[in-house]
Amino acid sequence: MQLLVEKRRRRAAQDAGTGLSDAEALSLLTRVVEAQGAIMASGPGPSDVLAALTLHAQELTGAGGAVLEIRDGDAMVYWFASGMAEAQLGLRIPVAGSLSGLSMERGCLLRCDDSEQDARVDRDACRRVGLRSMVVVPLQFGDQPVGVLKVASREPHCFGPAETLALEHLATLAGASLHRAVEASRREAEVAAGAGNRADRDSGDEAARRRLTRLLRDGRLRVARQPIVRMTDGTVVGWEALARFPEEYGLPTDTWFRDAARCGRSVELELAALRAALADPLPAGDAYLSLNVSPEVACSDALDQVLGDVDPARIVLEITEHTAVEDYPRLAARLSALQARGFRIAVDDTGAGFSSLRHVLTLAPDIIKLDMSLVRGVDLRPRLQSLIAALCTFAEGTQATLVAEGVETDAESRTLRRIGVACGQGYFIGAPQLT
Repeated sequence: MQLLVEKRRRRAAQDAGTGLSDAEALSLLTRVVEAQGAIMASGPGPSDVLAALTLHAQELTGAGGAVLEIRDGDAMVYWFASGMAEAQLGLRIPVAGSLSGLSMERGCLLRCDDSEQDARVDRDACRRVGLRSMVVVPLQFGDQPVGVLKVASREPHCFGPAETLALEHLATLAGASLHRAVEASRREAEVAAGAGNRADRDSGDEAARRRLTRLLRDGRLRVARQPIVRMTDGTVVGWEALARFPEEYGLPTDTWFRDAARCGRSVELELAALRAALADPLPAGDAYLSLNVSPEVACSDALDQVLGDVDPARIVLEITEHTAVEDYPRLAARLSALQARGFRIAVDDTGAGFSSLRHVLTLAPDIIKLDMSLVRGVDLRPRLQSLIAALCTFAEGTQATLVAEGVETDAESRTLRRIGVACGQGYFIGAPQLT
């Protein structure tokens, strides 16, 4: 087992291509994780995230400044900036003949050690900003590169392999997280537009309350189980319990939980889903059952009542969230007590959401679940492969199991297996099955 761990760690370092030692790579990833958690906790909107992104990119790499540039026609525009770049907000530089434009068009990280000697850069723009060295990495929303994240210094040869890798990891994580933030804002805008005036919104809330009351009263919530398999041989090691709601309403699962939160009944709905998940016998053999639990429910006495006398060795409590955790010490203490009783803890949506990576550092989970935004198209995206390889090393160093969610193609599955991801889940592996 130790030889396997060492082999995977060496491969992770080779895949990253940095020449860093295992200890250095692990320390670097920890700092990136901390930065990403701070970025996503900076505020609810994309603007808050972007402003924090530039600041933390500057601090993480020891740069003199950082800037997020977006493409506007044939120009790259300084959109958000910190440090030495802040005075240049709104600056436009041509896509053609600039390192930023080249990085976005190629979809890869580029480093300039001395702008006075590098033919790829817009030398006039570099002199105007006052930079001599820089690292530029594409920032993606979904699969589409829309801009770049750049760190810069007034001194030549300022950035080495560690700073380069740190920026690449940060951009990958922040891109996935920001995509989530943008999508959430879009959905909220659509809801607000569809709600119309106050009377319409009140009517919508009342309809949601009636739906929830009927659902909970009649016990019509059902559960599907989706398999989680070991990547090396396809053995089913666990099943995730997923809530399913009456089809006649035509509402997706997240809408039901969002309506419940708006009506003050989210805990009630979540507990009902847990009871439904445990109403059927546990999976056959040694496979575990993974239950989605919010921080609020995890800290409640009601969770103990729902779990009852279930065998803790067969249960994984999967911590998922859509808002910031208000009391980390309380949540950490509660989960530690559950682990002491034999329950395993998983952190869901790692790499996206509000602060899932902070959970990894703070809550000492037994299982780390990679968000599907880090898995989708991984076979075609070397940056994601490098990041996931580093997370494999991180998981092994903390004695946690890494599970990739949202595996949908054979190419994704083979790439994850090559990198060393322990387990996988997704429609390619197995669709959810109603119990």
